[in-house]
Amino acid sequence: MNKKLFTREKLITYLLIVSIATITLIGLYFLGLISSTILTRVFGAIGAVLIPFVIAFFLSFIIGPISVWIHEKLKINRTMSIIIAILIGIIFIFGILFISVSFVFSQLSTILSSLINLVNNTSVQAILVEITDMINNYLINNDIAVIIEEISNNGASIERLLALLGSVLVTLTGIASSIISVIVVLALTPVFMYYLIKEKTLIFTSISKIAPKSVRPHVVELGKRSDLVIRRYFKGQGIMMMIIFIYFTITLGILSFFVDGFSIQHAIMFAILMGIFNLVPYLGAWLGLMAPLVFLLTLHLEFRGDPGVGNVYLIAILILLVIHFVEQGLEMSIIQPTVIGREVHIHPLAVLSSLIFFGGVFGFVGVLLAVPLAGTIRAFMEYFGELDQKLKQEEKESEKNSIEEKKEEPKKKLKTKLKK
Repeated sequence: MNKKLFTREKLITYLLIVSIATITLIGLYFLGLISSTILTRVFGAIGAVLIPFVIAFFLSFIIGPISVWIHEKLKINRTMSIIIAILIGIIFIFGILFISVSFVFSQLSTILSSLINLVNNTSVQAILVEITDMINNYLINNDIAVIIEEISNNGASIERLLALLGSVLVTLTGIASSIISVIVVLALTPVFMYYLIKEKTLIFTSISKIAPKSVRPHVVELGKRSDLVIRRYFKGQGIMMMIIFIYFTITLGILSFFVDGFSIQHAIMFAILMGIFNLVPYLGAWLGLMAPLVFLLTLHLEFRGDPGVGNVYLIAILILLVIHFVEQGLEMSIIQPTVIGREVHIHPLAVLSSLIFFGGVFGFVGVLLAVPLAGTIRAFMEYFGELDQKLKQEEKESEKNSIEEKKEEPKKKLKTKLKK
């Protein structure tokens, strides 16, 4: 039977849906004006649950295969293999963070001491004056500065001291709230990850049952396609990380033989960091480059008194930049189109737009998950496009059948007359 997409009844239904959605949004807007604090708390609570769930959901695609390998190869039961895989992931992530943070602080202290030795006392005093002015300008824009000024001008009183204490407490409460939010995310993410790995099929089957029966097949199909896109993305990223790690291990390892203070251990550590930072599209490659660049710059500042030795580190920095640009050229022209392009098929403009959008919504986590989220949206659009194409094809076939039936009607009538 020929089903038109825009019949009068369907247009009325669509209009009702749009009207209800518009009225709901307007109502929420005015409700937000009336009770913004309540809505802020509600959305904050939703975000507190949603953010660790989203992180756990995407990490489950990395940790899941590791748990399967442990379960099959080491003959450990499913529950223990998942726990071991999660622990390995946590140790790896915190180990990389510890190495990165300790490296940054050690290099910063060396650079600052070298810079202080380079400049004279007058320059140092000018820098300190500028820093003091920045702090004063910041305090001027806060309530604390106003209260302190009132206390200094009018003398201290209980009301003013309580007001100062209240302002300090509000600031400390905000800091404590941020710390608690981070702790909650760190605590909930492994729990969500465990159940997502162990009972992912059951969870998403239960979620699909919430949808109406007429829509349920589409929800299931969209879930399968999203799962496939995300698996392909992380598979491609894993291959790219290994290629980048091997490339920089070889190139920086060779460079370490000719540069004093730049050991093979440093080369391997920088190669690991540059491979991991590649998870952030486009920006990650340059962020990863900062580690070896800052390290070589620090060595140059330490040996600036000896021009022969100091110039070696400048040459090493130039070689490092050449190595990086060669890697970027190979990645953009060969590796990325072959690996990520084949797995996910997302245009670079869509990747950049998703980085800005999801980074603005979810912060740094959104930047990391921008590409798989964009790939999921693309899979949704492809599916709805296929449905629309299928509907048009069915309409064409229906019209073709009706035309053929009309052509056959005179013949049938003639046969009937001849029979009579």
